[in-house]
Amino acid sequence: MEQLIDRVWEHSLINPDGFTLNIETMKPVKYGISVAYKETQDSFGKESLNGVINHALEHGKTVGGWLDTESNRYYFDSVKIFKNAEIDKAKEFAKENDQLAIFDLTNLREIRI
Repeated sequence: MEQLIDRVWEHSLINPDGFTLNIETMKPVKYGISVAYKETQDSFGKESLNGVINHALEHGKTVGGWLDTESNRYYFDSVKIFKNAEIDKAKEFAKENDQLAIFDLTNLREIRI
């Protein structure tokens, strides 16, 4: 687990503006709509990665990271990826998980809920 935490942390350092990563293949996810799970909300810093990665291993194996420029904190989330055609499902999942926004990876844009 420690090695996986280190690899995700290193990936966040290389991608300071944000990323979405399949932690099984260690490849970026570039298409679809990313929605965070409520269970990993408010996880920031390297110390939060153990819980985020454990959740992701049981729920789709995908982790997202992003920098909140207001607090200057780097957040990590276990995320679910929806197909672009499933925008309504993604929005519903976001509401169920108390999310304020989702991220369209295909078009690199935030969608407010």
